[in-house]
Amino acid sequence: MIISMFLSIIWLIIVPTIIGFGIMRVLRKKDEKSIIEAMLMGLYFEFVVFELFAIPFVFLKRSFFELRNTWLFTILIVSLISLIINRREFKNIYLDLKTSIKKCPKILAIISILLILFQCYMGFTYMHEDEDDSNFVAKAVIAIDTNTLFKYSDEGYELTTIPWRTGLSPFPWFTANIATLVRIPPAIVAHTIFPVIFVLIAYSLYFIIGKYLFDDDYEKTFMFLIIMNILYIFGNYTRYSIFVRLLTRLWQGKSILANITIPLIFYIFLKGIGTENNNYYWFMLFLVLWGSILLSSMALSLPIIVSGILTFLYIIKDKKISYVFKYLLSVLPCVGYGIIYLLIK
Repeated sequence: MIISMFLSIIWLIIVPTIIGFGIMRVLRKKDEKSIIEAMLMGLYFEFVVFELFAIPFVFLKRSFFELRNTWLFTILIVSLISLIINRREFKNIYLDLKTSIKKCPKILAIISILLILFQCYMGFTYMHEDEDDSNFVAKAVIAIDTNTLFKYSDEGYELTTIPWRTGLSPFPWFTANIATLVRIPPAIVAHTIFPVIFVLIAYSLYFIIGKYLFDDDYEKTFMFLIIMNILYIFGNYTRYSIFVRLLTRLWQGKSILANITIPLIFYIFLKGIGTENNNYYWFMLFLVLWGSILLSSMALSLPIIVSGILTFLYIIKDKKISYVFKYLLSVLPCVGYGIIYLLIK
């Protein structure tokens, strides 16, 4: 299990970070290079690549392992290219990280880390089960055991039509994909690995949100992070709240959409849309919106609405009508997949 967790960290945190720095380099992002921002960018790039191949493979009736191998080959090639073009930058990245760690207030940082690790431990140790297992876990198991894509239903009988309502968001296959890479069953990946990895990612995102909101004041940032921890730990006033979803159902794509994608969209607008060189952040929004389609069919509408409202507010704030064009380009993947759904449902 320890080896599997280590491999999961490689595929869901380290490799995405490497890819993210490559994207930053290609887009010539000259200012601070946030490791967390790079990791988030790379993670959604992984989602995009998987989504990009998954749907055509369904139409072409290809096998699951062909999809897995195609995704794996693409991610490895992109990671290698990123390592090559950033070979002289990693020293500076390490020094920036070292400087940032020294600025952290030790007591507040320790409290934050302990609270996060406590939630990771609970997610790893205590498994939550519900009816969604038949979707997110059963589909992953069937994909591996039968080496097929949408040939069999969750109950095991052969499908005559593809369930496109959820079919455009095949996150269970991504779970199966990771399961084959770390060599443990999909159920264990969903119920023990993902709760740890994605809780860490969610709080990393809240850290950089706080860092921006409080203008790099690390003491206030860690206080913000502690407050967010407390809200999530004691936020179980209803099983439908995002707080409960983070700590009990983070292995479901829709929970990742609510707890990571939506806050990430707010971060993109807060951090970069109002700046002079905002093309990088518009591309990041494009990547996040596209990658979120893999997570849930709700991504065909909810992120579009959220980013649309924020774009409208920034048009008023900055008086730049050009944001309309950039917004329309960013939501193209969601609109495109939505049209596909309407044509084939």
